[in-house]
Amino acid sequence: MIRVILLVLVIIALSLGGAWIADHPGSFSVDWLGWRVETSFAVALAVLVVALAALAIVVRLLSGLVTSPKSFMRRRAERRRRRGLEAMTRGLAAVAAGDARDARKLSARAERLLDAQPLADMLAAQSAQLAEDPAEAERRWTRMLEHEETAELGLRGLAVMARRQGDGAAAVARAREALAKRPGTRWALETVFEVKLADGDWAEAEAALTALERHKHLDREESRRRQSALEIERARADSVAGHHDDATTRARTAVKLAPGRPEAAITQVEVAIAAGKLPVARKLIEQNWGAAAHPELGRLYVTLLGGNTTPTERVQRARDLAQIAPTQAESRLLVAETALEAGILGVARDSANKIAVADRDTRAERIAARAAEADGDWQSAAQAWHRAADARPAPGWICGRCNTVHTRWHAVCGNCGSFDTVSWSRPATVPAAVPATTGPAPVAGSAAAAPPMDPAAPGRPPAAA
Repeated sequence: MIRVILLVLVIIALSLGGAWIADHPGSFSVDWLGWRVETSFAVALAVLVVALAALAIVVRLLSGLVTSPKSFMRRRAERRRRRGLEAMTRGLAAVAAGDARDARKLSARAERLLDAQPLADMLAAQSAQLAEDPAEAERRWTRMLEHEETAELGLRGLAVMARRQGDGAAAVARAREALAKRPGTRWALETVFEVKLADGDWAEAEAALTALERHKHLDREESRRRQSALEIERARADSVAGHHDDATTRARTAVKLAPGRPEAAITQVEVAIAAGKLPVARKLIEQNWGAAAHPELGRLYVTLLGGNTTPTERVQRARDLAQIAPTQAESRLLVAETALEAGILGVARDSANKIAVADRDTRAERIAARAAEADGDWQSAAQAWHRAADARPAPGWICGRCNTVHTRWHAVCGNCGSFDTVSWSRPATVPAAVPATTGPAPVAGSAAAAPPMDPAAPGRPPAAA
């Protein structure tokens, strides 16, 4: 709208100017080299305008003739750059898709069009890795170190290659180079952390973890959990080496960082036992039972001061510990198992009966079945064995990443090498759930009991060992 108004104003101004010149024609004369030119002012003005326009056209043509080669080269370079970036984009997509052939072809094209731009080396290195050509990949990553803007990327590529080849020392060396250039580089700190974990160098791993937290790469909760896992491993190592005071301090720190971790509580108790402090170990189990009840803690408590104690005394010890958290399934399981082993069947069956349906698993049902069998109640035993077949699996030390079951907790999974993924949990694959009910599942004397089973009859489920 503004442009239209301006155009109208210009037209009006030109019209008024033309009218004014027409009303005042005047005269214009020039004497030059014996020539005399006489005309009106309007004609002279028109000739001047035409002459200036012609001059402008000539200047433009001359300027174009002078600058056209440079413009042509600039446009050509821009087209090459655009095509090169397109080839690089498609090449990176091919790398992501795992297409080694297209990746290498597009890499060569991008390098040719981009005149060996450092980023072309990155695509070439990734393409070589995909094509399993480590020598070419290493050459490309190394060449990127010559350019300041791609040096860190080159170091990271070399570190990744070294780790794939199993050379942890070389990977750490590259990571430390990157940290020297830019302290706090996350990938470099994580590389040092992971390699030192794999090597069992807990002190160096802890230093890298501290740096990750200091540079805000980890939130506080995750950092505390990782720190707790490292303290557990370091406490174990110190205990084996006979450094009991250091082991005790580290175990205490691990529990403080993550109070609900049963592995931390177990380590703290084991360290106290190794140091010969049995009363301290017993007190530690009592302190941790409410937050981190675990079968291993229960077993240690019952047998800790065992010696020549009688089965009845062991059952009483289990009941004393269970009173700390009487409603927990682990407390009732501990009493039931200990009473079953002691032959005190009434206590075993009563404790098993009190385990809520929501807390029952194969372990609880098998204890109930064994108690019923030992008491000669084959009908209830059959029911318990039937429930055990459909119950959810008992928990164990399971890696949350690869689902490997471990006999003992470790900070690093022995199968997939991941850190702090082993926890006391149930397997990922769970059998079909039992129909939901409320209240404790019966162990003996049910109205819907199955027909009695002869203890000598074939097919009776054997008692668990």
